[in-house]
Amino acid sequence: MRISTLQMYKQSVQSMQLQQSELHRTEAQLASGKRINKPSDDPTGAAKVLDLTSTIGVIDQFSRNVAGAESSLAFEENVIASVNNSLQRVRELAIQGNNATNSDIDRQAIAQEINQKLDELIGLANSRDGKGEYIFGGFTVDNPPFADVAGSVVYQGDQNQRFVQIGEGTQTAVGDSGDRVFSRVASGDGTIEVVAGSANTGSAIVGEFGHSNSYQRDNYTIAFSQALSTDPITYVITDGVGASVSTGTYADGESIAFTGVHLRMNGTPDDGDTVNINPSRNASVFEAVRGIANALSRPAPDSTASAKLHNEVAQGLANLDQGLDHLGSVRASIGSRLNNIDAVQNINQDLKLQLQTVVSQTQDLDYAEAISRFNLQLTSLQAAQQAFVKTSGLTLFQYL
Repeated sequence: MRISTLQMYKQSVQSMQLQQSELHRTEAQLASGKRINKPSDDPTGAAKVLDLTSTIGVIDQFSRNVAGAESSLAFEENVIASVNNSLQRVRELAIQGNNATNSDIDRQAIAQEINQKLDELIGLANSRDGKGEYIFGGFTVDNPPFADVAGSVVYQGDQNQRFVQIGEGTQTAVGDSGDRVFSRVASGDGTIEVVAGSANTGSAIVGEFGHSNSYQRDNYTIAFSQALSTDPITYVITDGVGASVSTGTYADGESIAFTGVHLRMNGTPDDGDTVNINPSRNASVFEAVRGIANALSRPAPDSTASAKLHNEVAQGLANLDQGLDHLGSVRASIGSRLNNIDAVQNINQDLKLQLQTVVSQTQDLDYAEAISRFNLQLTSLQAAQQAFVKTSGLTLFQYL
């Protein structure tokens, strides 16, 4: 078979070009430190790396969400801690003001400070985060969630709760509605509340009260009666439909018990005075604080007014204690969410490390192998070039 000079030249040049291409590919790998620099280097490996890199990007977004969630929850916890401190101060003032040795002027001064604390509490409930959004408004983040309207603090937000995706299939709440935090506080002892009748004229003061497991939920009324001043004071307890539940003779300081409820009263009720025992209702911390301030701001010139003062302050203190317990539960919920965020973040980082390891194993270069291959390719190319020089000179025209 005859091989033409042109054919020999073409084959030699093509061989050298192929070797140069492989050499340049190895040089690019050594420069980048990666085995795969373009999809054609390893189509299957490139697709795998692309998929893994996309997953790592999602995990990075989860990490950014985690940082935002932790910041929001930490800010909310700080606000609630400030609310708790304010309520503790109100409690101290209420106990101080409920002392019978205080004059009307003393109580009014205490009431003034409590009203200042109420303004402070409303301001805390209307706190905004670093983005300028109200944290206790639910989805209503552009308007204050609480407003003082005609002497009553009204919630203007919604009941929604914002969630953030922090992991694959895992979300966490990053806020609480102000209604849940500040307004859904069980009154009384959390199961029942005891309220002295607003029209009472006697000096009886409701003391400690509580319930047992035999408590039957209903609206009860204790009605006191005394036909003559020389007669004993008796009482009749009726349920919500007016049926008699229990009767007895009142004695100052002795406990009254019925259907799983017990309470102690001090002082002397007048004929027709009443005490209502109702199931606990939802009351706001603002209502408790304002009730205490209003009670302390009124003069108490006689035993009737003094009893009314003590009963209202005692009722406000009971509701305040429930509010403090409720805020403790909210803070515990925030702490639980923060712990869960930490756990999910650890899982995310472990998964990211595993994926990065697989990516590295797939695309990173083995320098020892690549350098050996580079030297071999360079030697082969130089040999091919020398051979081409030698063979291209084998022609009779050199000797003519």
